Amino acid sequence: MRPRFVMLLFFIMVIMVVSCSAPNRAVRKDEPVSKSQTPSWFSKTIIPQGEFIFSVGHSQPRETEQEAKDNALAKATEEFVRYCKVDVQSFDRSIEVYSKEQGKEFSKSSFEAQGVIRARAFVSRALPEDWYVRKEKGKFLASVLLKVPKEEFDRIVNEKNIKLSLDVLFYYEGEDGRMQILNEGDVLKSGDGYAIYVKPSDSCYLYVYQVDALGKSFRLFPNQDFETVLNPLPPAGDLWIPNATKLFTLDETTGKEYFYIFASPDKMPDFEGQAAVELTKKDIDNVVGIKKMGVAGVKQKSDTGTVVPPKKNQAVAEVKRKLQAEGAFVYETWFWHK
Repeated sequence: MRPRFVMLLFFIMVIMVVSCSAPNRAVRKDEPVSKSQTPSWFSKTIIPQGEFIFSVGHSQPRETEQEAKDNALAKATEEFVRYCKVDVQSFDRSIEVYSKEQGKEFSKSSFEAQGVIRARAFVSRALPEDWYVRKEKGKFLASVLLKVPKEEFDRIVNEKNIKLSLDVLFYYEGEDGRMQILNEGDVLKSGDGYAIYVKPSDSCYLYVYQVDALGKSFRLFPNQDFETVLNPLPPAGDLWIPNATKLFTLDETTGKEYFYIFASPDKMPDFEGQAAVELTKKDIDNVVGIKKMGVAGVKQKSDTGTVVPPKKNQAVAEVKRKLQAEGAFVYETWFWHK
């Protein structure tokens, strides 16, 4: 009887050891995490909380943890856009303006998807509060709780009616033949060459006038004589006025000269047609209540190489902030002609 008792005791001890150790079995890295370990926010979408709004995003299976996190941020951003009740285009424009004002650039070639670009840019204002990363079947999954200041929500909602924005830079040809930025208040001389760079956010009708110190006005764009594109402009396209290979030149009338840039989602009849190329001061005053300017002609560029607008230039941000509106607008800048 004694050997049997010893064997029975041995089996009982084995069963107890197995029972005690089973709950503490290590979870393999490629196994899913149990639901009891998921955070409380996992099943939420938007969580308004005082001065902050929390947005939740879940990734698709990805090869690396970073790819999963990028995808989760993109999804959280999309959920936030829906909550703001704005279209993605308006949201992207809001991010673009903010980024340029902060001197930041987000290269589209750096990321796989537009959603990831949008998320990376937006996270400069919103911060991940918590992450839930796991691995299933050899793939990474990520979930994020994105913390957004309510003031950002208010700002984006207020900007949702912006229908059009415009990047504009003014250039002149330096003594070395290279194009340089013409800032407001700079000095040009008679015979100097200059050009205007424009990039609209959306399809629009553009009208560019110049007016000299005598009140003589001239429509720089649209103008078929300069062999450039005509209205309406395509969205996000680079446009050089007069065109990519030529420059305007200043006449002999010195003084303070102005550029006026009109942009509108719709055609502006007062500025259409050949008759509107040279409007009188009275004509212009009757339409918009401002003066306009003249130009001597055009000339060939000394340096025919491509001019690349600077990516990090505060002038872009300043003009960009002014040139955006729900409908039509006009922008004015000036320089000295001496």
